[in-house]
Amino acid sequence: MIYVGIDIAKLNHFASALSSDGEILMEPFKFTNDGDGFQLLVSKLEALSFGDDNIIIGLESTAHYGDNLVRYLVASNFKVCVLNPIKTSSMWKNNIRKTKTDKVDTYIIAKTLMLQDSIRFVSFYDLDLMDLKTLGRFRQKTIKQRTRLKIQLTSYVDQVFPELQYFFKSGLHQKSVYALLKEAPTPQDIASMRTLSEFPLAHPALFQYLFQSLPSQVTVLF
Repeated sequence: MIYVGIDIAKLNHFASALSSDGEILMEPFKFTNDGDGFQLLVSKLEALSFGDDNIIIGLESTAHYGDNLVRYLVASNFKVCVLNPIKTSSMWKNNIRKTKTDKVDTYIIAKTLMLQDSIRFVSFYDLDLMDLKTLGRFRQKTIKQRTRLKIQLTSYVDQVFPELQYFFKSGLHQKSVYALLKEAPTPQDIASMRTLSEFPLAHPALFQYLFQSLPSQVTVLF
């Protein structure tokens, strides 16, 4: 069996390979975190063996920098195991040479992989979960950004045009209000409108309701 250890980083990764007896089959080398780098890794792995079944690849779980590499390797039918950094940390403490480098880390990861009683390989189902987690985090981040922007908008409108929020039953945060503020962000801008065609709202009944409800100082003359 061939054990491959990969040290993950943002721009470049390092990889090395050991045999079951601990013999170094592939010295640590650097490859880029992109398609060209992944192809270079696969070409070196294919040169080590006649098949993918006797190669086990291990890497640490480090943020999202290794996600594309994991997807690429699994799609190429390699056996990939994502290791908990706590396990590699224990192996590192037992290492005689304490100099920590990216090249040495690849050996530590490969040796940690060799000592595992049971190995769980990444499946296509796991890749789907990774995608769902990424989309979920993005959605939560987007929702927080939207909430923060709504609070900021409410604060600005309270200062510039505090009466505006009372003219809409559903509050400020709706398309019609956004369209109005985009075209006329201040009471003076609304007062300067002279025709219905200048009003950005799509429904005549809505802007008719608005203009009838506006205070006298911002009444529009038709």
